[in-house]
Amino acid sequence: MDRLSGALAVEALGGIVKSIDTGLRAGARVLAIGVAFDLLAGCSSVPNQTAATASVPAPPRAGYASVYIGRPFGGNTSIFSLPVQVDGKPLASLAPNQYTTVELPPGPHSIGVPNEAWTRAISGIPHPVELVVELGETYYLLPSVRYEDAGYSFTSVGSVVVPERTAVGHSSFSVQTAAANAAPPAAFGQLAYVKAP
Repeated sequence: MDRLSGALAVEALGGIVKSIDTGLRAGARVLAIGVAFDLLAGCSSVPNQTAATASVPAPPRAGYASVYIGRPFGGNTSIFSLPVQVDGKPLASLAPNQYTTVELPPGPHSIGVPNEAWTRAISGIPHPVELVVELGETYYLLPSVRYEDAGYSFTSVGSVVVPERTAVGHSSFSVQTAAANAAPPAAFGQLAYVKAP
């Protein structure tokens, strides 16, 4: 190959590389624009739940009390739905950022999640809340988590020992009582309603 042919080949190769580079940049731009539109479309298609749930709830039926059970998303919230039971019977399955309601007659009631392997993996060892319901009251339940038996476990990685802090998680519900005409706690303003079957 002579010098002129070599120079032409190098120039042609440079043009090919430049067009590939330009094509990749254009593709990256198209991909970025597509992702931006998807994100914007996702934001605009989510209904605004705040206005519906932040208002004052309706009073319970005569002879009952209202119990609102919420599951706001947070650092200790699994992405999986969590089954909720009232007096040992299934009520609803709540995903993060959802709540449900139930009307209960006055007297003692137990509200929690079943003590099964799946629920222990999702939220720790469940402890139902024992609640004495009073006529006409409104109760708001939100998940609570506490950790016990804290300690360390050690793992060897090659010749290095790596300590890891461990603890046993326990879950239950915190209870807030409100007058029938009071606004719900702020955490319920971000939750979507799920009707119990």
